[in-house]
Amino acid sequence: MNWSYLIKHWFSTLLVAPIISDIINYYYTDTRTLFNLTSVYPITVIFGLFFSLPTYIILGIIYYKLDKKNTKPLYIKPILLSICTIGIIISFSIAFNNREENIALSYSITSIFFGLIYKIENNDTNKNLNNN
Repeated sequence: MNWSYLIKHWFSTLLVAPIISDIINYYYTDTRTLFNLTSVYPITVIFGLFFSLPTYIILGIIYYKLDKKNTKPLYIKPILLSICTIGIIISFSIAFNNREENIALSYSITSIFFGLIYKIENNDTNKNLNNN
């Protein structure tokens, strides 16, 4: 089992989504300020880390169970990305009471983008490496 997919996905989303959020807010809202979240970037990343922890704990459990069932990575990725997107939407709706749809959108887009780019190692490859 290769946990690097989830870790890379998590941190890439946390680091890039605030920038995407500022770009979306700049072009698609009336505020026209470019540095909302990036002006407090370290704080945004730290809050994002703790805020996303429940979603990524659930993703880790599901990833572990799917790996134990020898599910192909082709099927694991859409399952994880769907659950992650749902977790992002639920987290932002709870925290911001549906007032910050652009932020939830930016985190979802970023999560899907990096989730599709990163490769989940094949279960058979990992098991063969462990047996040698």
